[in-house]
Amino acid sequence: MNAQPLEPTATTAPRVSLSDLLDLLDLRPSAPDVWEAEAQQHPQDRVFGGLLLAQAVVAAGRTVDPAQRLVSLQADFVEGAPTDRPLQWSIDRISDATSLSTRRSRLVGGGGQELFSAVTRWATVRADLPSYSPARPADAPPPEELPGLVDRFGDDERIPAWWRIERPVHVRHAVEPPYVEGADRGDRQTIFFRATAPLPQDRVVREALLAYVTDMSILEPAFLALGSARHLPGARILSLTHSLTYHTDSNLEEWHQVDCRVSAIARGRAHGVAEVFDASGRHVATVGQLGLVKTPPMS
Repeated sequence: MNAQPLEPTATTAPRVSLSDLLDLLDLRPSAPDVWEAEAQQHPQDRVFGGLLLAQAVVAAGRTVDPAQRLVSLQADFVEGAPTDRPLQWSIDRISDATSLSTRRSRLVGGGGQELFSAVTRWATVRADLPSYSPARPADAPPPEELPGLVDRFGDDERIPAWWRIERPVHVRHAVEPPYVEGADRGDRQTIFFRATAPLPQDRVVREALLAYVTDMSILEPAFLALGSARHLPGARILSLTHSLTYHTDSNLEEWHQVDCRVSAIARGRAHGVAEVFDASGRHVATVGQLGLVKTPPMS
């Protein structure tokens, strides 16, 4: 009889420090417009979606004019990417112009099948054009006064260890998140993110890190809306599509506030939207995500 693998605990789950994550974003060229990267270990043996977003940004960003900034990302999660082998990224140069470039980042499996793709737009920045956004951060306690995931759930074995260990970024919910029980009903929540250490000045890496954090909790309000909990047995979130619009540069060395809301839940899928603000309250990005959500009823 074959032994079953043990469920990772908070002390044995694969940790990824910020330094580890930056190493995972250090892609190696293996052919023209082809890049190779390492996978992030994960208890479910599939690469965390945020890493796919981040690596897709870096791979594309290495092929555009350094004067251009990332404007938008539209991604499709097709199949789970395995964690036991290097990831191969292929870049399609869809268009190039002085002020705007378009790239497609494709992750291909061992059999040649497409596992993930993302179209990114890159553009020059004109300081003479006006800016406007009506979005304002939601009222929330200062992040310095809020507990992180380890403080809230470090000893709670009902929650998978992946969510109880130190991460590359600090994660602090403004209210009790819908992980097991006790969260108030609603359709939105606020989360704060900040890098755990200083970041490199590489603008592409910084844009990639923002993409990384936006795949963490955007759809959690679906559990609040349905009166369920993310980590009940049988509950699940599976990203299908992800969109990210960058409004201005940001620095994740400072706290970023992410105000999430679920805009619709239907046919087992949830659509979430989030506005991202930096520490000064500037509206730096907008996120949209469609995902498969399984929400067992609370007992």
